[in-house]
Amino acid sequence: MSTQMVLWIAAAVVGILYLLVLSIHYVAFAYEAARTAEHQQFELRVLTRDAELRALRAQLNPHFLYNSLNSISALTTVDPEGARRMCVLLGDFLRRTLRVTALDSIPLADELALVDAFIGIEQVRFGSRLKVERQIDESALTCRVPPLLLQPLVENAVAHGVGGLIDGGLIVFTVVKRDGRVMLRIDNPRDPDVPPRRHGGVGLENVRRRVQTAFPDRARVEAAAEAGRFRVELNLPCIEE
Repeated sequence: MSTQMVLWIAAAVVGILYLLVLSIHYVAFAYEAARTAEHQQFELRVLTRDAELRALRAQLNPHFLYNSLNSISALTTVDPEGARRMCVLLGDFLRRTLRVTALDSIPLADELALVDAFIGIEQVRFGSRLKVERQIDESALTCRVPPLLLQPLVENAVAHGVGGLIDGGLIVFTVVKRDGRVMLRIDNPRDPDVPPRRHGGVGLENVRRRVQTAFPDRARVEAAAEAGRFRVELNLPCIEE
């Protein structure tokens, strides 16, 4: 084999190796660019989701405070001591909420403790008219839920349920864990002569949106009005740390 032929073969091999290295480099660059773009899209989805959750949580405080301050104002003339006690309980409740509102999720046990604190505030106003029954599956207490998820539902149950009845009534909380999911139900009395609101109001719509944002396509929120009762049921995945 002549020297010229050897040089041609060597040049061809070097050219092929160069093209191979260039191709590998291009593929690696394209793969890295695709990963970077995917990571940026993921970060954008997370930021969008967090912004929406913060906006939805921000709707709760003004609405809740407006109703609570109205209740305190009404009590000041008929029950000054009750109004003072309600102010103390409200302050304690707000301190608790400040600890959790910046979190994405909290254990269900903590969420139910916030519900109990809220009910304690309302029982100052309603007294024996507001009765509560709890049926809690303790194995579900470690499941995590968005903070203050239940508060607007309880507020609705009190304001539009017990509050609309002369004799008040019983609110029933049911929590069940089954097959990796947790079911939360709030059942309250209602005046059968008053037609239920078409969309369940701001509180229920807020809960629907927060659940959909926190658990996309993995959770359900259902509401139903029956004779003298109104029920809201949340079916969520049980996510534990």
